[in-house]
Amino acid sequence: MSQTSGSGGEGHPGTPIEPGELSLMNSRARELLLKYWDLRLFSAAMRRHGIDLGDAVVLDAGCGSGYSTLLIWEMFRPRELLAFDVMPEQVERARARGLPATIFVGDITGLHLADQSCDAVFVLGVLHHCPNWREGLAQVARVLRDGGVLLLEEPGKRHIALERALLGWASTCDSGFNLESLRQELARVGLAVVEEKPLYFGLFGSFLCAKMAGHTSPEHIVARRLLHTFSTAGDMAASHEVQT
Repeated sequence: MSQTSGSGGEGHPGTPIEPGELSLMNSRARELLLKYWDLRLFSAAMRRHGIDLGDAVVLDAGCGSGYSTLLIWEMFRPRELLAFDVMPEQVERARARGLPATIFVGDITGLHLADQSCDAVFVLGVLHHCPNWREGLAQVARVLRDGGVLLLEEPGKRHIALERALLGWASTCDSGFNLESLRQELARVGLAVVEEKPLYFGLFGSFLCAKMAGHTSPEHIVARRLLHTFSTAGDMAASHEVQT
C-alpha cells in the first residue's frame, strides 16, 4: 500500500506518492483484489503450514486506507493488531474504519517498535516504493519474533516496466529492486522463503517467509508456535538424558 517519505518511500523526502497511484491504491478494484486474491493466497499458504494467527500480534506495514487491515482482522482475528502508514491522510482513513487496531503514522525504514515484538507482519506491495527498501526489510526482520512469519507481496520486472510506462517513472528502477534482489535480501536478514507463489498472473510474487532463528533450512521453523514445540521437546529430551 502507500509508503513514502524520508528514506522509506518513493520520490524525495516528504513527497507523497503520485495522485494517480494513490487513487489506484484506494480504488474498489484494489480492494477486490486484496479480498479475493491476495489475502486468500496468504490464508491458504498458512493453512498448508499449520500457521494460526489467532493468538498473534500482527502488524500491517504500509496499511494505506486500512482496507488490508480490515481484511486481516476479519480473516485471522489476531490477539493484537497494529497498522501504520507514512501518509497521515491514509492513517486517518484507516482509523475511520473503527477497527480494534492500533493505527499510527510510521515509516517502514525506521519503525518505532521493539525488537521481536510481532508474530506476523504483512507487507503488501510496499517495499518496491522505497528507495531504501533493504532497510525497510531489515526493520521488518528486526520486529519479528524468532519463528514469526512475513506475508509479503511485491512486483517483478514486468509490472515495474508497466508502472514506468503508465506513470512515466518508477522509483524501483533506480533502487535496485527486483524479485531476485528481494530473495537475496530476505536470506541476508534471516528470513527464509517457506513458500513462493505467482500473483496477478506472474506480475507479482507472493511470499510466505519465516524468521529462521539461526537455522539454515525453512523446514526447521515455520511459526513461533512450532519453534516453541521444538524447544520444549528439546528441553524434555535433555532433561531425560540428565536423569538417566
